[in-house]
Amino acid sequence: MTIRRVNSTGRKRILREDVQFFIRRDAEGGLGFDALLDLKDYKLPPDSKVFVEAYRQTSFMRFEYGSAAEPSPPSYVDRKLTEFSSPEGLLFRVKVTSTGERSGVLLAEGDRIPAADDEEQPNDRVPLLPPAPADLGQEIWRIDFAGSSGPLLLINKRVGDWKAVASSPAFRSLVYPAAMSLVLWTVFRDETRTTEDASDWRCRWLKFASGLPGVGDPPLKSEEEDVWTTWIEEAVASFARCHRMLDHYKASTVEADL
Repeated sequence: MTIRRVNSTGRKRILREDVQFFIRRDAEGGLGFDALLDLKDYKLPPDSKVFVEAYRQTSFMRFEYGSAAEPSPPSYVDRKLTEFSSPEGLLFRVKVTSTGERSGVLLAEGDRIPAADDEEQPNDRVPLLPPAPADLGQEIWRIDFAGSSGPLLLINKRVGDWKAVASSPAFRSLVYPAAMSLVLWTVFRDETRTTEDASDWRCRWLKFASGLPGVGDPPLKSEEEDVWTTWIEEAVASFARCHRMLDHYKASTVEADL
């Protein structure tokens, strides 16, 4: 039996296994979504209100989704994700709030829930560095740290098929190790000194890097840049080895010459 956890404030944590989101595209290419919410085991007041929020970095939309007793979606027209031009990096959260005298008190929440395209099942793994298109002038790529959900790898939408660029071996080999180094240095400068908070993207990055072969735990107790430089360089080098970045780059350049 799965345990629904309650934090120190009495707010219940909604598990990912009880909520699913599916991205839809209309005939014009616009985005919308469907949601499957199973809240019956959380023992919430039947009349408490349910809200679904879609967000990516600083962009945000909120949708009313009925009551805890009967979660019900708005019409599809009212579930269109008009603030988002692509599904990359898009996350959802579910909030349940009280009614009556203490109206608006947060009773339960599930956050950082990824979605799937069309009929695919949602992926439980939230990508550490999801790509997304952006107008970057003459820059090809940039890391965006603006949102609280974690960094985005922005790719200039004027490169053409930006998804193909993002997945190409040459781009990945040249960009991802540099992006990883930049993110880890940002984590250091933000003074993140724990890996235990799974809700914090900085902790997830430290845990990911420390799990690479030969890297080991981050120097959490140290404030010395030299110590962190060594650890970050080892982490990036291990990442490049695991993914054979040089081999893939060389192979892609040979194919381009054929």
